[in-house]
Amino acid sequence: MDWQAEFERFREWAFNMDSAGPRAMWALLAVLGSYILGGIVSGILRSIFHRLGGLKKHKDAQPESEASGDNVMLDIVGSMIRVVFVLGGLAVGADIIGVYDITEAQSLGVAATKGLIILIAVWFLGSWLSGRVRRFGDKMDRTNTGAGKTLFAFLGSLVKFAALAVGLIAALQQFGFPIASLVAVVGAAGLAIALALQDTLKAVAAGVIIAILRPYRIGDFVEIDGELGTVADITPFTTILNTLDNKQVIVTNDAAWAATIENFNANPRRRLDEIIGISYDDDIRKAMAIMERVVTSDPRALKDPPFWVKVNTLNEYSVDLRFRIWCKTADYFDFRCDMLQYIKEAFDEEGITIPFPHQVEIAKDGARLVLAREVEDDRKRDTESERGG
Repeated sequence: MDWQAEFERFREWAFNMDSAGPRAMWALLAVLGSYILGGIVSGILRSIFHRLGGLKKHKDAQPESEASGDNVMLDIVGSMIRVVFVLGGLAVGADIIGVYDITEAQSLGVAATKGLIILIAVWFLGSWLSGRVRRFGDKMDRTNTGAGKTLFAFLGSLVKFAALAVGLIAALQQFGFPIASLVAVVGAAGLAIALALQDTLKAVAAGVIIAILRPYRIGDFVEIDGELGTVADITPFTTILNTLDNKQVIVTNDAAWAATIENFNANPRRRLDEIIGISYDDDIRKAMAIMERVVTSDPRALKDPPFWVKVNTLNEYSVDLRFRIWCKTADYFDFRCDMLQYIKEAFDEEGITIPFPHQVEIAKDGARLVLAREVEDDRKRDTESERGG
């Protein structure tokens, strides 16, 4: 088979634009090529954004919530790019077939391309400025309280949204819309949106108040609206928490501001306040001395205010001792768990009993004291006997 001759025949057929077959082939190739080219441009855009540090690449670059928002925006812009390229390919294909004059779409195509470039450029600039504002807040937060970081993180999000709004107006201007008319339309649309999205605007207003008054800051461990976690980010609309089991909880700012906020990191010190019961037969003063020795010997226990222990309640089956000791906020949870363990172990060594409920069983030969768990075991054995019978 003469491949060269076959190729020549195919080339003559393909470039014979007077025939419907070659025109349809080139029209199809124009559409497919435009779709592939749009995907390539979208991928290049994502790669450039990664290189510019727009997405989170290390732990201090950008919070995960912000990075996920940029990913969504990248997907939207990428879809817009592919749509523009596919529409251009369809116009070229229709012109090749002869059902449309591509000169009619040239001005619209140029306007769409310019508008898309402006939107992407302004968005890139907004993301870059947002990152700079956040990093400036980190540098300003010399006391490591999170105050500067929280405020500038909020301002960084506002900068990004403002840049996106400016980019949209500039992009629409490329289609012939005058700026004055756009501003009027935006104002009218803003009023309509404000009426329709009152709850969203409440969240924005609450976000501004939270950023200024700072009832909690990024990095604080808080309970907000019944949700417990570490504040990961504060955006104009939401507060994002990471729970202890590493789930992400999103609370709208208006709900957070209206709810009771419990901030466990607001003060540098916390007081451990616990109640431990001992038997009525045990020596109260000895138990108090053991508790004081165990707690005050730990280096995490603060000396001022001093350790405090008193009898709290004469309970039904125990004498409840209440002790108080102060520690650093960062040490609180581990310190509390360790103290309960160490006191229990010290009581065991010294013969101090921590009582638990007992029951009295009345038998024919008199009353005998049994443990609650023994009664439960007897019930289980009786149940198994009945089933076996």
